[in-house]
Amino acid sequence: MARQFGTKQKTERAGDVRQSQLITTFGIGSMVDFVRDTVMIGGVDSWDNNIYDEAQEHRILRNNNLQAITKTEFFISPKTANNIGFRKSHDVESFIFPRKLYCPICNSIIDAGELGNQQRKHNCFMINPKKPEKACGGRLVASRFVIVCENGHIEDFPYSWWVHNGNTCVSGKPNPRIKMFNIDNRSDIDSLMVRCEECETMRPMAGAFAKHAFGGENGYRCNGRHPHLGLSYQADCEQAVTARIRSSSSVYFSANMSALTIPLWSGKAVQAVESSFDLIEEMEEYGAAAVRKVIKNQVLKKVSAPITLDDLIAAYDLIKNKKATSKMLTAGDVFAAEYDVLCRGAIKDDEYVASVSTVPLVFRNIFDSITVVEKLTVVSALVGFTRINPWDGTIDSPQLAPLSKSKKNWLPAVKMLGEGIFIKFNKKAIDNWCGNVKNRYEQMSREFERSYYTNERYSSEYVALHTFAHLLIRQLSEDCGYSASSLKEKIYSTFLDEPNRPEMHGVLIYLSTSDSEGSLGGLISIGKDPKRLQAVLRNMLQKAMWCSADPLCANATEQGVNSLNYAACHDCVLLPETSCEFRNVLLDRIAVIGTDENPAMGLFGNITHRLLRGENQ
Repeated sequence: MARQFGTKQKTERAGDVRQSQLITTFGIGSMVDFVRDTVMIGGVDSWDNNIYDEAQEHRILRNNNLQAITKTEFFISPKTANNIGFRKSHDVESFIFPRKLYCPICNSIIDAGELGNQQRKHNCFMINPKKPEKACGGRLVASRFVIVCENGHIEDFPYSWWVHNGNTCVSGKPNPRIKMFNIDNRSDIDSLMVRCEECETMRPMAGAFAKHAFGGENGYRCNGRHPHLGLSYQADCEQAVTARIRSSSSVYFSANMSALTIPLWSGKAVQAVESSFDLIEEMEEYGAAAVRKVIKNQVLKKVSAPITLDDLIAAYDLIKNKKATSKMLTAGDVFAAEYDVLCRGAIKDDEYVASVSTVPLVFRNIFDSITVVEKLTVVSALVGFTRINPWDGTIDSPQLAPLSKSKKNWLPAVKMLGEGIFIKFNKKAIDNWCGNVKNRYEQMSREFERSYYTNERYSSEYVALHTFAHLLIRQLSEDCGYSASSLKEKIYSTFLDEPNRPEMHGVLIYLSTSDSEGSLGGLISIGKDPKRLQAVLRNMLQKAMWCSADPLCANATEQGVNSLNYAACHDCVLLPETSCEFRNVLLDRIAVIGTDENPAMGLFGNITHRLLRGENQ
């Protein structure tokens, strides 16, 4: 990870970030605290330099379904560390941000640009308050505060503007020296003060977090800053700005989309041809011999046995016919294709291997089938990021901040390898449950319509399947030693945007990693052992019967963001954000376990209450 400090500083190494984190937690536009510096991860403008060199070609990723829904031609993965000679990749650029630095010794606010080329760039150069003949020397740290807007812009907190109430300092200096300190040796925000050393004006920081603190006639306008695209990048923006603590979770929300690599797209021959498809297709006008020649010269040398030239030609014909007859352009198409493959059961392909398992006896009225995915490949792309509000889920959202100065025909992504358990639910059981709950989710529907979220699968069924997935992940974490953040969910519920969409009733719980070795087989062993899986599910239901926040949680209908959860809180249902596919909303524990008075309110209500009575069946 390379970083730039001042405008005249040479590029230096800031620290290390895992490849998968550059697509999620520490994605483009996020702030990362390293040992010496706090930086913002830079854009992807230089990621495709020399990408077509043979040594770098492996960084190009393809997933036909994900390419369709993200409207891109391919994906590029971050360059990884080179362990030869202990060298690290410096290809991912980052910038010092916040630019305002704070000295805890003399309380001065210093701009990073003031540090110039001095060697001890992390030390304060102000006069030592106790020894005027010496420099302070305090270790500079990043300022705690920033201002952001809903269009994804972010900039340093305007300390001078704030302390002078939007006016200029009476001293006439354009950049007066500012100090920030707590009064009476306290450490709370209410005691935090900002003072101008030139005119001795003071103002508390507490008011900066009020809703309209930067509004009014003399308000502070957003400057359209995107520091991840460089210090000089600026855009027009009319949005109001708000103050945030830089480490606040609302300062950065990554916007990710992912898709499984499934047959036909998972075969090595198909993938090899897919990477050169446009070039091969151009030879069509010169006849079959020209097509065969370019496949032989351009593709065959890149693959190994047992793939033959005939295999590659067959793969090209397959791709050509598939592209000509049906292009998957929506998320609903992708989910339907994945659901179809998961429901087939036993399949063996290069990047997808699955087998059928036995449904545990107690759950045969609710589950139709269980598929153990022994080899799973997921491509996860970063399509942008938002600030203040989470991403609404639409690829064309105006709140998505750009990842580069000019739009590219690719997105940053990583390929994840792993395993999973897919559970297909019985349609009759789902329909009967939907009839039992009737109008329970009318209030949730109204709140959902008023929110900024978009989910074409939203229904009572989605709430039940989503909650079940959360409870199962929490139980797998407790019983099997997984961390909850390492497990992910994918809910296959019918898309309601079109009347002829195929019905889907399933949940995929999977474990994936960017490691070449994938995972360790834990989910596979659970899914293949009906007794063990049944024990996990029973423990899940027993634990879901009680929450430490009950009876308040069990009776709640206005929990979560925008009141989009019912009986679901951090003690019983919610997961780490990296595990949940939809921002920890549209959840209700009652949808799974029911109530004491009405077990039928839960999809597993009858089983749950038999467990409560100590019955085995």
